[in-house]
Order: sequence, then structure tokens, then C-alpha cells
Amino acid sequence: MPVFESHIPEGGASGTLVCLTGVNSGAYLMQGAVAAMGHEWQVLRMNTPGVDGMPLPIPFSPKAYAKKVLEILDKEGVQQFVLLGHSLGGYAAQELARLVPDRVQKLILVSTSRGQPDTAIDVALMQKKLGMPFWEFQKLMAQNDAKGHEPLFGPGFAQREPHVYRAFLELRRAFLPAQSVSLAHLSAGGMFSSAGWVKRLTMPTLVIHGSADILVSARSGRKLADALPRAQWLELFDVGHFPMLEYAGFWDKVRQFVEGVNLGQPTEPKDGFLQKMWKGLWFSG
Repeated sequence: MPVFESHIPEGGASGTLVCLTGVNSGAYLMQGAVAAMGHEWQVLRMNTPGVDGMPLPIPFSPKAYAKKVLEILDKEGVQQFVLLGHSLGGYAAQELARLVPDRVQKLILVSTSRGQPDTAIDVALMQKKLGMPFWEFQKLMAQNDAKGHEPLFGPGFAQREPHVYRAFLELRRAFLPAQSVSLAHLSAGGMFSSAGWVKRLTMPTLVIHGSADILVSARSGRKLADALPRAQWLELFDVGHFPMLEYAGFWDKVRQFVEGVNLGQPTEPKDGFLQKMWKGLWFSG
């Protein structure tokens, strides 16, 4: 697999969908986009930096990830595009939308958040649910990936859809980067925060989150949606961290949103503490 995978429909593309993946992930995770949208849309599926030939910028950060993607888009002559980011790729998607807001037609954020301070709360909740520290969990995934990844999917998914789960594990093993890359991904994700600026992303946005995601909680996903001025919130019941694998209608929902269908619950930014205090003083005379 090259740095990215590009699919262009034979009759010409009506638009371009750019997909960004997360920690240790590659373009394989977004293969479903080609089947759902490839007959009309160009689909660019990026490998996460450090995975299968995609250069890892040093120092690595979601912003560095975004700049690497922008470099590729410029080289490919892609000016306007719909942007989808999953997990760490969702952080990079937010950064890319901040860098070139006039080029991002629509934004789709999947199983992701504003980062800190929500990440710290999510890690604490996950450790409590799993009964082990975060880094012990990472060690378990390295030693026994089948057992380690199971809690990241919705309840019973690995038993209900064993073929899908095994296929995911096989692809993950085939493209798993060096441990140093994994550490770079995790460290960069842990330091990211868009809490101070995400409200300035004004393009139409769909935030998709599984209710059973223990890595990035639905609560944190909802906070992200609430912070975005033009967001719709779509929560998938009993789905974990990988909706594109767990929920059969995932890519249909993405296609419908891109085509202008209202799918989720509209949200609006909520006032922060200072705004609430100011309004209280203003209305109290």
C-alpha cells in the first residue's frame, strides 16, 4: 500500500472525499468508502504518518499530520474536498480544517473529540472499566491483539461478527508500524487540544460516535459537536470505536450527509463560564 490510496470513478468525479485514519491505522480501514461513494466520488484514503510508507514528521503532532496531508493534496491538485477523520485522524482533520477552512466543504468527525481536557477524563474512565492502567492495556494489545482490541468494539461484536473482527486484526498486523511510531501517535494524541479554537470551524459538520466507545467516550464526542457552530450529532447505539466496521450503514450515512441529507441531531455551541457570567451580569442589570 502506498502513502495513500486514490480511487477515481471512470466517468469523472463529482467531488473528493479525503479520509484520515488514527493510531497505527492505514487506508485499509476506509475501504468501505470506495464501495459506497466511489461510483461518483474520488476517494483519497490516507495512511496515518509512520504507517506503510507515509512519512512520520518529527516531532509528530496532529498539526504535522494535517500539514503532511495538505502537502499531498496540493501535489495531487485537490482544491475542494470533504474531509473525514477517525480518532487521531479526527484531530488531524480538525487541524487541517483550521489550516484551509475555505477548501473543506464538509467535515465528518468519527470517534474523536476536542482532545484535552476531555482525553484525561476518558482515559481515567477507560482504566476503571478495564481494571488496568492505560499503558498496561497497550501492552496487552501488543501481546494479544485479539483479546486487547475486543473491548474497543461494541458489546459482543467480536463473537457476533467473527469474520469481520478477524479480517480487521489481520490487516492491522500486516500494516502495524514500529513501536516507536505507535508511541509517537499515542503521545501526540494525548497532548492535542482544540478546545480553544474548534468553535471557529464553521463548515457543515457531522460528528459520528458509538455509544459504547470506551477509548473516546460518547460524552466527549458530544462536547465536540456542541462546540461546533454547524454540527449534527449522530450517536450509534452499542457501537464502539470503529463504526465503519461495526455499523453496516456507516458509509451510507456519510454519503447522505455529503449529499445534503440532515441525519443527526443539530447542535449549537454552548457558552463557557465567562460568557455565562457576563450574560448573568448583563441581564441582572
